[in-house]
Amino acid sequence: MQVGTPLIAPDGYEILEKGISYYLLRSSRLTHQVLLLTFTPAPRLLAQLVMVDRDTFEHGLQEKLIMPTKATGLPPHLAGFEGFNFETVDMHRLNAKRSHRERVQERLLAIAPLLAREADILNSPSPEREINKYAENNGKNSQRLRTWFFTYLCFGRNIWSLMPTFFHNGQWDRLKRTEGKKFGRPSQVAGTQAGTRLTEALTQRIIRSYTKRAQPGHRFVSIYREAMVQDFEALVTTDERGRKRLISSGTIAIPSYDQYRYCVHKHIGIRQVQQSLYGDARYRRQYAQHQGAFARAVSNLYEKVEADGYYTADCPKGYVDGAQLNPLCVVRSVDTASGMRIGIGFAFGKEKSEAYNAMLFSAAISKKKFCSLFGIEIEEYQWPSIGLPLHYITDRGPGVKREPGADGTAPVGLVIREVTVSGSGQSKALVESAQRRRTKLEGPGSKLLSDLSASEMARREIRRLLAENQSANTSARLTPDMIRSNVTANPLGVWDYLDSRGRNNAQSMSFDEAVRRYLKRIDVRINRSGAYIKHQLFNSPALQKTGFLDRVGSASSQTVSAYILPFALRYIWLEIDGMLIEVKAQLPLRDDPEQLDRSYDELLQEDTQLKRMQAEQRIHSHAATAEQIAHHEHETGKKWRASRRVSTRRSQAKLARADARDAQTLLEGEAYYA
Repeated sequence: MQVGTPLIAPDGYEILEKGISYYLLRSSRLTHQVLLLTFTPAPRLLAQLVMVDRDTFEHGLQEKLIMPTKATGLPPHLAGFEGFNFETVDMHRLNAKRSHRERVQERLLAIAPLLAREADILNSPSPEREINKYAENNGKNSQRLRTWFFTYLCFGRNIWSLMPTFFHNGQWDRLKRTEGKKFGRPSQVAGTQAGTRLTEALTQRIIRSYTKRAQPGHRFVSIYREAMVQDFEALVTTDERGRKRLISSGTIAIPSYDQYRYCVHKHIGIRQVQQSLYGDARYRRQYAQHQGAFARAVSNLYEKVEADGYYTADCPKGYVDGAQLNPLCVVRSVDTASGMRIGIGFAFGKEKSEAYNAMLFSAAISKKKFCSLFGIEIEEYQWPSIGLPLHYITDRGPGVKREPGADGTAPVGLVIREVTVSGSGQSKALVESAQRRRTKLEGPGSKLLSDLSASEMARREIRRLLAENQSANTSARLTPDMIRSNVTANPLGVWDYLDSRGRNNAQSMSFDEAVRRYLKRIDVRINRSGAYIKHQLFNSPALQKTGFLDRVGSASSQTVSAYILPFALRYIWLEIDGMLIEVKAQLPLRDDPEQLDRSYDELLQEDTQLKRMQAEQRIHSHAATAEQIAHHEHETGKKWRASRRVSTRRSQAKLARADARDAQTLLEGEAYYA
């Protein structure tokens, strides 16, 4: 449970009514109040604040009188847009007077003075009254300011949660309105008021007529003409200028050709129409996608989080040649309240921003999902932390760099970035004390060489983190209530206790948003087989369902953006039509899938090795063929191509003599020699 988690009271509870979704905004130790939000439905979205006593609220959670439901990370009026990149909408609205980003930025600027007083407002006896006072003094609409302020705080401080509600415009059912002029572009020939609206019955008749006549080689225009005569009983008339028209016989409305085609494409699909026209063989060859081969200062979780890196004591071996590599840098983040290790990332050789970005990515998403990217199977309860902190503490260096997907305009989590003084380990003592300790050896220097590759070592460090979440001693963090509740004295036990009572300040972030914000972005090549990074093929049913591979068609390839987790390259995420599509690495043969657990650098080493082998094979193939040619000429005394081209046509005289000899042989029994 985290900020923005939707809650329901199935049978009602205190002031909470059944059938209404309440969104968790804040659980405050100072006011001893829990702030919840409800929203009115579109088109006029309004946020209303509900305040519940903290003990009453936690009692309802423990007794299952209040139940959390699945969180989407977006306000109700944007339901259905989970994972959607709103930036792509503006890219296709080049002539728009105002972009969507300008709209949401305007709203963010309107509530900026309120955000500066966030703590005072939320800790006041009546937060709504404080906002109303500000609105009245500044000539603002109080309802809008309250809605924007609470929505922004509740849903991860994501600027796109301030999007207007007009995304639902135009989603009414046009088939239910049967009267009036037809929809769509007016006819330039028949007039602006001419034509018939499509009804549900007419739509069904169009679909039946097309389905009955669609076959390979039968063009769409021919299907329409036949359907007008045989299915719609259309009559042909000639006007005074000699132009012919299709008219209704009086019983069935006649759709225009554009209406007929629009209806078929909408309900059947243009790909199915192409398959019906060109046949299965041509469609599969030219259009279809390939199917085979192919502690004390805090009271809540996430109130403060510290991050730091350490180096592995042993050095991984090279993926291809087994040579010694530099030690692995492991960056981890630790929650102050529970001691839970909430994120982990990796880098080669030295502490890099790449490792911090990977750590924040792992912190933001489900850990079951994160571990699966490395081939590790766990359950959610084994590592339950999800979300980002508002107060993020790290030292000077790579950890303070902005994330690769950050645009610098709207922070999502990590609002307070505290940078510690250089060389001051106590400034982030929790994470420093949670790091691995080494025994300092005297004498000549030495190194530990590991038999593990870099990706295998990363898996080992994840397992080490899982062990520490249950083995670290947190008895010093146990309050009297925790002791009486028999809370297990480890980070996982403290976490479960606080989280079950709603004491969690985690800022939610969707998986797709975390991918775009924290992962490395590269360009990949796509053809009808799937996506390629160097020689490695990636594909998935989700990619095939998008139809993007169909659109590649007979073109050799296209380039799209992809996001990768550099130390786990079994999965990558493609940016296609504003959506993220997860694809999985594929093996050319049915073999052990653990071969695919490798890092991006290891894949590059593998590709270099493959290219060297291909070059060696080209030289080898020339020599091997030449060797066999030489053996043949030595054994037979004749050349490899000891042949000459002659005409296959024989003269009539030669044919006659051959026939005579054949007849003589049959009659006299003599042997025939050519």
